[in-house]
Amino acid sequence: MAQTKAEAVKRGKELEAAQAKLDDQNIKLATIQKQADESKAKADAASLQAGKLAAQLYRSGGRNLTANLFLSGNGASATSPDKLLADLGSMSKLVEQSNKVYADAKSSQNTAKALGDQAKVAKAERERLRVLAQQALAAAAAAAKAAETSLAAQQKQIIVMNAQLAFFRDKTAKTVAGYQKGVAEAARRAAAAGSGGLPGGYVGPQGWAVPAAGSITDGFGPRVSPGGVGSTWHMGIDIGAYCNAPIYAAAAGTVEYAGPNGSYGNFVLVNNGNGVETGYAHIRDGGIMVGVGQNVGAGQPIAHVGTTGASTGCHLHFEVRINGTKIDGIPFMRERQAPLG
Repeated sequence: MAQTKAEAVKRGKELEAAQAKLDDQNIKLATIQKQADESKAKADAASLQAGKLAAQLYRSGGRNLTANLFLSGNGASATSPDKLLADLGSMSKLVEQSNKVYADAKSSQNTAKALGDQAKVAKAERERLRVLAQQALAAAAAAAKAAETSLAAQQKQIIVMNAQLAFFRDKTAKTVAGYQKGVAEAARRAAAAGSGGLPGGYVGPQGWAVPAAGSITDGFGPRVSPGGVGSTWHMGIDIGAYCNAPIYAAAAGTVEYAGPNGSYGNFVLVNNGNGVETGYAHIRDGGIMVGVGQNVGAGQPIAHVGTTGASTGCHLHFEVRINGTKIDGIPFMRERQAPLG
């Protein structure tokens, strides 16, 4: 049992590391692509300006100016020398300006090409990291499943002993359960009153559900590391649910992972189809209610809130991933009529 659990923890950390590398590569690729697009736009604008200057240069002189210079040199009637000199001056300025615009356009084109080449390399690296992350996910899921099987076998061995103690535990369990139910209900009402939001498990008209009751305590994006234990770029949404509060599946799907995952603590990942995945982190020990490969429905209880992993207190860290890339879950859930917080 201890060995399989240790293996699950190890694989969970490997999964987290692989996903972190993929997240960093997505950010790097987005930056390079933005720079490449800006350079291309600059090159296109400079090329357009160069074309306009060339047309203006032709209209300002061209072959007519050359003929006038020839006639003037032969004493024939032509444009006055002062006018010719003025035209030559204008042409010289246009040529100088045109050369500068051409140089700028060429430089921008070269920059755009170089950045485009970098983007191709970055995309290839992202695909490599995506495959590695998928492999790590499969390995972690298998290890978590093995740990779950080992735990089930151990639990089966103590059924007889539990049966012998059932009579004495029954009275105690009823007393404790009644107390815990009262505490949980009071906490639930307090959380709902504080957030003013929809209750956890509420399923909206589009088939998406609120994953937990409570207000939003941290959003998606850059932040100051909370207590020095969290990341400085937050890849999800923190919902301030109380300890042991139920966590609900945000949409129907299949459980891809259920087990330890490094700083995420105990973690559940659900594949909701069409490239969408939802993640639920910091689940309490023993609080995962689903297994890998299990189908779940929107609003179905799948776990209990805890503070495992890199966490400073009980809450749900909720993630939305599109084709492996983590996005801001607040507008995503709002559009699906199951707003968070």
